Amino acid sequence: MGVVTVAACTETMPTGTDDSQLPGEPVTVSLQLAWDDFASNLQVFGGFGRVDDMESTVVARAYDGMESRTLVRFNAIPRSTLVRDSTGTLRTDSALTFVDAYVVVLVDTAASTNTGVVQLAFGQTQEMWDTRTANWTNAVDTIGGPVPWSTPGGGVVTPLATWDFDPSAGDSAQFFFDSATIAQWREGSDSVRAGRIDLLTDGHRLKLVGAALRVIANSALDQDTVLIFDVPATQATFIYDPPAAAPLDGLRVGGSPAWRTVLDVALPTTLDGPPALCAAVGCPFALGPQHVTYAGLELRTRLSPTAFQPTDTVSMEVRPVLDKATLPKAPLGTSLGTAEGTPVPPEVLLVEGSTIDLPITRYVQGFLAGPDPEGRAPPTTLAILAAPEPNTFTFASFFGPGAANAPVLNLVLTVSPPMEIR
Repeated sequence: MGVVTVAACTETMPTGTDDSQLPGEPVTVSLQLAWDDFASNLQVFGGFGRVDDMESTVVARAYDGMESRTLVRFNAIPRSTLVRDSTGTLRTDSALTFVDAYVVVLVDTAASTNTGVVQLAFGQTQEMWDTRTANWTNAVDTIGGPVPWSTPGGGVVTPLATWDFDPSAGDSAQFFFDSATIAQWREGSDSVRAGRIDLLTDGHRLKLVGAALRVIANSALDQDTVLIFDVPATQATFIYDPPAAAPLDGLRVGGSPAWRTVLDVALPTTLDGPPALCAAVGCPFALGPQHVTYAGLELRTRLSPTAFQPTDTVSMEVRPVLDKATLPKAPLGTSLGTAEGTPVPPEVLLVEGSTIDLPITRYVQGFLAGPDPEGRAPPTTLAILAAPEPNTFTFASFFGPGAANAPVLNLVLTVSPPMEIR
């Protein structure tokens, strides 16, 4: 058992018709259960979701031994558009003259590691790749079998442009194309309008949050009209090496593909201590769902490997595992907290020993209530995961059982002391 604090509630209890028997005032008891008193069988599983599920991508170079590159594919460049001619009539212009084009990439400067100038490069990919299955080794990895890159890490590319990115000067990088590239991309297939973004400066990791192809053209119908087309990226993913190794101990949540932590729960239904609880309500105390006003799983942070240390918020949630026998791909119940999860900012995750509390009140109440009216017992296994999954490239790490900072279960109970006879 952990620390117990006791406080009397402000409400008063009504007296019965017999004034010789007066119920005592209800008290609030804050209690911590040690890991061995409520949980066992900790397991960590990886591989949930895909990197292209994320709305962001990552580039890195020699960042604690990790390399990462972004792959992006763009929509077709328009061949015509509506333009008002010199008489003001709206007509279709299919004789556009393309004079400039460049790729704009947005950088999340707050979630990137560099504070100074770094160099980025854009190269046209020369090999077909599948956004859903591409990884560092394979350009395609589907049921038909893997198709490896000619060179691991995205194969061979045709260099097109570089950009010195200075976060103090803005949040975008721009890669300008020559006229030959513009013509090729205008006439070519989707596979031609694809590229790889590399970081050329060692020791950093950058988070990219969007890319678009911007094309500038002159109109044949009105020489004074300059047309600007924003061609969106239709596909984007990133490939990295090496992947994170499974932890030898402790808990892990998040990442891409994502990690989950699973534990079995066996809550006590009778409490025989500690002394402060017994002094307040008497022992043995039969713990019921009506007594639980709050329950939270308290975790203590530990540092993740440097390459995967968070630079943005990791949102977490707890869900019941509905069929333990099918782990790690077992179906899960609804979130025990809010739909958005519990946000844990990077400044918390980067300080070892910081405390976070994941609410599981509804689960504890249901567990203590026992089988439902149809005789179904409550789940006895919980999963801790990212919300949504995956939501960040980086992941959160926590101490496991057997350590000084092991997880505990925080309980807040509201109970009435035994009747007093006067």
